[in-house]
Amino acid sequence: MTEPIATALVSTWSSAGYLRGCLDDLVQQSLGDRLEILVIDACSPENEGEIVREYQGSHPNIRYVRSPVRESTSAAFDRGTAMARGRYLSTANTDDRHHPEFFATMVAALEQHPEFGLAYADALITNGDNETWQQNTASKRFAWPDYTPATALSCCLFGAQPVWRRSVHAAVGGWDGGHRHANDQDMFLRIARRFGAVHVRELLGLFLQRPDSVAGSGSGEATLRCAMAVFRKHRRAWGLEEVFPGLCTDPSPFARAAALFEFGNAAVLGPYTDGEFALRCWQQALALPLEGEDGRRVRDAFANNTGCLFAAAGLGDAATKAFAACTDRDLVARNRRAGAVHSPLRATEFAGLPHEVVEASRRTRGLRVDASGRLSWSNPHSQLPWDVFDGPNGVPLRGSAVVPMLSGV
Repeated sequence: MTEPIATALVSTWSSAGYLRGCLDDLVQQSLGDRLEILVIDACSPENEGEIVREYQGSHPNIRYVRSPVRESTSAAFDRGTAMARGRYLSTANTDDRHHPEFFATMVAALEQHPEFGLAYADALITNGDNETWQQNTASKRFAWPDYTPATALSCCLFGAQPVWRRSVHAAVGGWDGGHRHANDQDMFLRIARRFGAVHVRELLGLFLQRPDSVAGSGSGEATLRCAMAVFRKHRRAWGLEEVFPGLCTDPSPFARAAALFEFGNAAVLGPYTDGEFALRCWQQALALPLEGEDGRRVRDAFANNTGCLFAAAGLGDAATKAFAACTDRDLVARNRRAGAVHSPLRATEFAGLPHEVVEASRRTRGLRVDASGRLSWSNPHSQLPWDVFDGPNGVPLRGSAVVPMLSGV
């Protein structure tokens, strides 16, 4: 067998009905036998082993291991990570599918950019079982934002099909079984924190939304709680200089205050809202040794933002008192016109502190496949970390649902 360059980790339990389609999808990848397909059977009561053995007869790049007892996806992925021979890894869920050039494109992105540990791409969204990339009924797509640390700490940025370097596990460790519904998000954040990430702005995956999956709508409350626990852990663990690298060259108190307000705003305005963390960030900014105009701006931003937070919590008297301490009357007036005392978070206007450290943290770009088939950078742009969620929620496809290869939709 040819030495594999990438390994697809296929964890299966009670998913025999999806496994043939999964294996058909993977053996059709343009990498051919340079893609190792590693099926980890978590002691399933169904016949996954028989199905895999059928395929192994003509595809020696397929490997199979069955655990003696039922095990979690974290344990299965730990097992697969230890067994994998490819330099690059990806989780290949049995019910998801891939563009035929998925692995070749993602491997090329990481080969050409060794400065990144993880790459992620966009995906079509379908509700139809066992559809294929070539024939599907997808009408929406995940259009992920480009990577910035603050954006990664605001939303589940990387999707279900990123590709990462196997070597990173020596530094970031294994999969955390304590995050049953969000162990992948936890792992990808750990990789991105240590090694960075890059967005490949191409539709390369087909994601099945179904209510009975581990993270599906049927377990929505548990999934939300688990994701919130992951975000709380990572927001509190990352150093401010990791999220705002400009602080390494400009450690001035006002630069730090601006970064703290940006981080707090990202936490409170994103889909995984953490008002406690936001308030702590703003309090840390307020405690910095700032005088004169800089001190006034921080105090005004603190009064305004706490007023917005209290308003969103339905604490009208506390919100009114906080707004009264803000000397920026235009900002207060805009919030009052928006009905801030009785409105949800996104209807209010949270204040930030403009600063180059913050602006630099928003600047980002992604990779595109150009007309000649080569990966090239998109134009740089500024991205608000809390203003990117249409894409992760799924946006309508333009035109036909049958998307040509590497269309750039």
